[in-house]
Amino acid sequence: MIRLSGALLVFAFLGSCLVVPEGARPEATISGVVASEYNFRGMTNVEAPVAQVEAQIDLPTKLETGFVSVRAFANYDLKDDAGDAWFPDGHSGEPSQIDMAASYTETYRGFDFTTGIVSYALQNGDEFPFAAERGETKEVFFHASREVALALVPLLAIHYDFDEVEDWYVNAGVSREFPINEQFVADARISLGYVGEDQADWIYGFPESGLADLQAAGRISYLLDQNTTIHLSVNGSSIIDSTLQDWFDLIGIDENTVWAALGVTWGY
Repeated sequence: MIRLSGALLVFAFLGSCLVVPEGARPEATISGVVASEYNFRGMTNVEAPVAQVEAQIDLPTKLETGFVSVRAFANYDLKDDAGDAWFPDGHSGEPSQIDMAASYTETYRGFDFTTGIVSYALQNGDEFPFAAERGETKEVFFHASREVALALVPLLAIHYDFDEVEDWYVNAGVSREFPINEQFVADARISLGYVGEDQADWIYGFPESGLADLQAAGRISYLLDQNTTIHLSVNGSSIIDSTLQDWFDLIGIDENTVWAALGVTWGY
C-alpha cells in the first residue's frame, strides 16, 4: 500500500516556505530509467532489473537566486526474484519504494545550498528477509556544493532521520563535467558515506557506525532536442567498513557491486 503520511508532511513543508512571485512559470522535469539493479547507500536493494520514474517541479521565488522544488520518485521491480538483495521477492511490476521530497535551493557567493525534507516509503517492509519490518521514515537534509579549480565540484550532504531512525547519514564527494560537443556531455563523480549506528541498522540491518559506502559513477548524456536528454551510466559501490563487510557476507549480499542504467529525461 502506498503510504500517504510522508506526502502530507512534504506538502505541509512546501506550503510553509513557498513564496512565488506573481506570474512565475514553474519548470517540470520527468525522467524514466531502466537499471540493472537498485542500490541505496551501498545496500543492494534489488539485484535484478528495475524501472525508476522521477518527476520534479521547480518554482522560482521572490529571491532571484532561489527556487523551491517538489520531487517524487518510485522504484519498480521488474522481476519477482529480487536476487541476493535487501528487498523481498515476489513483487514484479509493483513499486518497492516511493520517495517524496520538498526542498529550497539558494545560491550565495558561488555556493549552492539546498535544504529540505524527504519521505522514504518502503512498500513491502513487512517481508524483509534479513531485518524487522521497515516502513516509512523521514529525513531532513542539507546539501552544499561549489565549483572550484579544474571545474571540480565538491559536495557535502548531511541527512538526519528524525522519524523511525533518529540518526545521521553524511556523504561527501566530488563531481566533474566533461563537455564533448554541443550534443554530448560526460560527467563523473565519486563519494564516501558515513553512517551512524542506528542509521546503519536501518539501512544494512547491522548497528555499526563509521565510514560505510564508497561510490563512483560515470555517465554520458546526449541532448536529443531542446527538451529531451538520453543518458547512460555505469555505477559502482563498495562497503568499506570491515564489520559491515562481514555482515554482508553472512547474509549473502555482495558488498561490491556494479550496475548500469539507461534513461531519458524531459524538461519543460
